[in-house]
Amino acid sequence: MSVKELRQCLRRSSFVYPFLLIHLFATAAIFSEFKLGMTSGRASAHAMMWNFASFSSFWWVAMWICGLLMPLAGLLLMPQEIEEGNHEILLLTKLTRWRIVLGKFITLWGICLLTFSSLFPYIIIRYFIGGIEWPQELANSITVLSTSAIITATSIAASGFKSLAAKIGVFTLYFFSASVGGTLSMIGSSIWLHSSTASKWAIPANIFFHLCSLITTICYSLLGMFIARSRLRIAILNYEMKPSSVVLIVVGLAPFVIGMSAAVTCGFGSILGTLLITYLAWNSDISPKAPKSLPPPPPNIPSPPPPAP
Repeated sequence: MSVKELRQCLRRSSFVYPFLLIHLFATAAIFSEFKLGMTSGRASAHAMMWNFASFSSFWWVAMWICGLLMPLAGLLLMPQEIEEGNHEILLLTKLTRWRIVLGKFITLWGICLLTFSSLFPYIIIRYFIGGIEWPQELANSITVLSTSAIITATSIAASGFKSLAAKIGVFTLYFFSASVGGTLSMIGSSIWLHSSTASKWAIPANIFFHLCSLITTICYSLLGMFIARSRLRIAILNYEMKPSSVVLIVVGLAPFVIGMSAAVTCGFGSILGTLLITYLAWNSDISPKAPKSLPPPPPNIPSPPPPAP
C-alpha cells in the first residue's frame, strides 16, 4: 500500500514543482541572508521546538513548502479511495482502515521529509559560512517537520469528505483545534522552562518541554488520521451515530478539554487532556468484531444442481 502511494505521489506535479521551487527559493534566501546580514541569531539554550521567532528567510521557505504546501497534497489522497470504491476492495484483504490511512500519512510525510533532507547542503553552508549554531538549526528543523506532520494529517482528514464546503469546514475545525489545543497543552511546560533558566531544574524542564512537544505532535497527527479512518467505515449499526461526526465532535471539544485540564492542574497537566482526547477519538470509531471464542459461520455454498436425466 505504501509503495503504491509513494509511486503515485512521486509522479504528481504536487511533488515535482515544489521540489524545484524549494531549491530555487532556498538559494535566493541564503544569498539574501549573507548579502544583507539577516541570518538568524544564536540559539536559545532551552528552545528546541516551536521556535518560529528565530526563523530567518531560509527557514520560512522551508516552512512554506515542506511544512504547508506539500502536505496539502493530502487533499487528493482519500477521494480516489472513497469515490471509486477502492477502499472496499482493500478492506477485503488483510489491510484494515487504520493501515490504509497510516500508509497514506507515512507516504506523504515521507515525501516532505525527503524534500526537506535535500536542504541539508544549505544547512551545512549556513553552519560553516554563516556561523549559525547547530542547536538553532536543529530547533528550526524540528519545528518544520512537526508542522508538516500536523498539516499532513489535517489534509488527509479533510480529503475524506466529498463537498468542497465540508472539506473547508473540517480543515478549519481541525486547524483551530490543533492551534488552540496545541498551545494550551504546552502551557505548563513553557512556564516551567522559562522560569527554570540557569537553575538546577533547567535540564528536567527541557526534557518535560520536549516530551510535551513530541506528544502534542503525535496526538494531533493521530487525530487527523482518526477522522480519515472514520470515513472508510462501510457498515454502521442502527444504534450508532455516524463515526465521522463523533470524531469531529471530539476534535472540536479538544481545546475546551485541554483548557479545563490546564486550569485544574495550573497548566502542568494540560498534556493529559491531549492524551485523553486522543484516547476518546480512537475509541469513538471501532469496527464491531465477533469475539474470538465464537466459531465462524459455515460457508454459504449453494448445493450442486441435480444431475441431468
